[in-house]
Amino acid sequence: MIHRRPFGRAHRLIQVLSTTLAILMSIAGVSFASDDTPEPTPQFSFGESEASPTTQPRLFVQAQLGIVTESDFAPALAFIYEPAFARTNVFAISIGRQVGTRFFRWPATMVAYASVQNFGERGIQSDILGATIYIKAYKQFRIGSRRIPIRLGLGEGLSYVDRIPAVEVEDFLPDTSSKLVNYLEWTVQTSLGHFLGRPEGRFSRTIRDVYIGYSIFHRSTVFGLFASKGGGINYMGLSVEFVVN
Repeated sequence: MIHRRPFGRAHRLIQVLSTTLAILMSIAGVSFASDDTPEPTPQFSFGESEASPTTQPRLFVQAQLGIVTESDFAPALAFIYEPAFARTNVFAISIGRQVGTRFFRWPATMVAYASVQNFGERGIQSDILGATIYIKAYKQFRIGSRRIPIRLGLGEGLSYVDRIPAVEVEDFLPDTSSKLVNYLEWTVQTSLGHFLGRPEGRFSRTIRDVYIGYSIFHRSTVFGLFASKGGGINYMGLSVEFVVN
């Protein structure tokens, strides 16, 4: 009889995750770190930009809960949900550190994240453990007469799972997907502190703000770059993020 070690997979993933994150943050520090050279600030017609990203804190802690959809990435951006044959869900916890204040020449808050996930397979197969590493750019605006803050975020990186989710297996038949694929994350969030009447940037003594909103968790082979066939799976859901001083 084979006795499975319940923490063996998690331990291996944590080792890989910590090593890769260190490399990623080193690269990000070189690519996105700010300097003292003034850069032109782009103008946007649909809202007023938040304060300079240099005022942003350093630590980001995010939780996501999403359910799989047959919708492609573009329809998912427009909140169009198409049910999948399986009801797989994903729960993710991400911890990030700010690594820069501009994306190339444009002011933005750049954050390097490491994340772990649990994919609930609802009895189709055993639940799946996953990990992602990614860089995410944030831009915040205020809209309307009440100056409601809207924060847009787009992340790019890598996603690894210890078993391919059933809905992903079905989507790629008769070919196969890959455990390691490209990862995209999209979020549209607003400030909880704004609606609770907290002073800007002072949600509590240690928390600068709390953001809540819509998120997309996207695994993709990038037109066959990571597997023999192109394709991808989206998980649409909600996210909450604590921004720590």
